[in-house]
Amino acid sequence: MHHPSREHDVTLHPPVVHNKGMKSTLPNIIKPALVAHLAIALTTLTGLSVQAEDASSSQKIHKVAQKCVDKEMWHGYGLPSGYFGCAAAVCNVLKLAGIDGVSTALVTGMRKQLLQHKSGAMEMTIRNGQGREIDNATLLKYSHPGDILLAFKQPPTKTNGGANAHCGIMGSGTTVYSNYWNNGLWTKCDVHQMFDTYPYVRLVRLGVQTAPAK
Repeated sequence: MHHPSREHDVTLHPPVVHNKGMKSTLPNIIKPALVAHLAIALTTLTGLSVQAEDASSSQKIHKVAQKCVDKEMWHGYGLPSGYFGCAAAVCNVLKLAGIDGVSTALVTGMRKQLLQHKSGAMEMTIRNGQGREIDNATLLKYSHPGDILLAFKQPPTKTNGGANAHCGIMGSGTTVYSNYWNNGLWTKCDVHQMFDTYPYVRLVRLGVQTAPAK
């Protein structure tokens, strides 16, 4: 099936330049303590150590996503269970991969934080309301292991709370890692098993500031 070219838009989001004159709402001495506390908590929960962020962020994200399978990754966001824990789980995987600045239990909130990330972000439209399922050819054309997959019932500019959104981290091919709502475990599965019911699908890649070849 032919899809209009606008359905596969690629949008670049350059690094955010922070105003050095702005005062932080947290004392500088407290920030490292909070980061260290979260790192210790995640390490205790998963048995994995937090990695430093560098140019190979996608590879590190993918590696951590693989190691977290069958673990409860949604803790730390005040959720009563893992039923709506997909965004929290992805944020915790990103933290373990050394990616800071992404911390929310709402998928649309996470998308906003990703697109404003200091390392720069690239968003690719995989599905924009058309069809009944994700098109494999489009997904395979743009997807890399470590990309963050975001899916919505309504356009991503809407709130899309609760079951109206889902997210995960891409593996190779059409494999995705995501929180499984039935048991709250980080799970490896085929993208069609969890994401076909969402008409609006985006991929976000961190640390990339040039568009992929079309």
